[in-house]
Amino acid sequence: MSGEYKPKNIRLKAAKEVFYTLAAELEKVDKFNDKTYLIINNFALLEQMKLDLIADIRKRGVVELFKNGSQEMMRDNKSVDKVMKTIEQQRRLLAELRLTPASEREIVGVVATVEESDEFQKY
Repeated sequence: MSGEYKPKNIRLKAAKEVFYTLAAELEKVDKFNDKTYLIINNFALLEQMKLDLIADIRKRGVVELFKNGSQEMMRDNKSVDKVMKTIEQQRRLLAELRLTPASEREIVGVVATVEESDEFQKY
């Protein structure tokens, strides 16, 4: 099914690989459809943006020289903050697709009981 769907507006190979990896994971659990296609395409676009931001950080550094007329000062590269926000948005999309490690855990309906011999009760 993922053969019918192609990543749109994605130029970087790494971002395309992310798209196909997510598509394969969703196909395994029979959850790959038009709705999830849009989400994984957005995820791949975010990956592309993240890679561009990381390239900018490598080029200009974490802090950059800022000139305003005769004033010169160092300021934080705004790409660093944008990378962190992009990663957080990607995490939200993965959670929505239920592809995070936390979403793999099954909720157990049994609540552990405290035994009378428990060390905690001694206090």
